[in-house]
Parts: sequence; C-alpha cells; structure tokens
Amino acid sequence: MSNKIQEDEKEKLKKQLVAAHGKVEYTYTAHHKIENRLEKRDKLIRTLQIILTAVSTVGFLATVITNQILLSWVGGVFAALSLGLNIYSKDFKLVTEARAHKDAADELWVIKNEYENLITDIDGLDLDAIREKRNKLQTDTAIVNKRYPGTDRRGYRAAQKALQEEDEQTFDDGEAERFLP
Repeated sequence: MSNKIQEDEKEKLKKQLVAAHGKVEYTYTAHHKIENRLEKRDKLIRTLQIILTAVSTVGFLATVITNQILLSWVGGVFAALSLGLNIYSKDFKLVTEARAHKDAADELWVIKNEYENLITDIDGLDLDAIREKRNKLQTDTAIVNKRYPGTDRRGYRAAQKALQEEDEQTFDDGEAERFLP
C-alpha cells in the first residue's frame, strides 16, 4: 500500500475515532447529569416525606393538647399528603438508578481516555493496530451500553448544554497545567 493511501486511510480512521470519542463523551456526561438529577429528586422526596410527617404529627399532638378541630384538619391533610407521597414513591429506586448511571460513567471514563490516547498515538501506529484498538473500544462501549440503563433526552440535553455552552470537560489554555506540582 502506498504511503499516500496509508495517510488517507489514517485520516479516515482518525475522523471515525474523533466522532466515536465525541459520542462517548456525550454519553459519559449525560450519565452524570442523569445521576445528579436522580439524586436531587430522591433528596427532595425524602425531605418532603420528613416535613409532611412532622407537620402531620405536630398537628395531631396539638389537637390532643388543645382540642382544636382546625389543627386536626391540618394534621389530617398533611398525613394524607404524606401517605400519597409515600405511595407515589414506594417503587422508586432512585438511589439504585443513580448508582447505575454513576457506574456507567465510571466505565465510560476509561473508554473515553483510551479513545483520546489512540487519537494522540495514531501517527505512530500501523493501520491494523489502529483498527484493532478501535474495534476493541467499540466492543467495550457496546458492553457498557448494554449493562447499564440508557441515557434519556433530558440527560442528553443537559450534556449538550454542559459541553457546548458551559465548556464542561475542557480546560482553558494553561488551566490544566496549574494542577501540576
């Protein structure tokens, strides 16, 4: 194979690797965004459960002490709201789901870095080695995507905003060097 053909082939492979890396970057970031969203929702639900239970308990105790009908109604309404929230959230496994998204992101972090390394090293590798590493990374990515829950539209939009508008996962010139000793 001529040198020009090999260079053209490497350039095609590099474009493919850059595109695949970008997809992994988006998926990695989307998993983190979904994890954060689920953790916030879980914290909100647990806080509301505590507040509703506390208000209904205080309403009940105040009714017993003061014998006020209005306090009985307040306590009863908050107890009903608490019951409703508990029934609504009884099948939620938000912490487990959030953990699954974190685990997916952790595994994708390694794959993402391997793509970056391959793109950096591409000039020093022959075509067969590049293809072999690319195929392994594609297989590894597919395994992660099958093992964990997928991302959703909301997570993808949050990742898109973080990566495109907020420059998450990037450094300004000299910023990364400041972390070095």
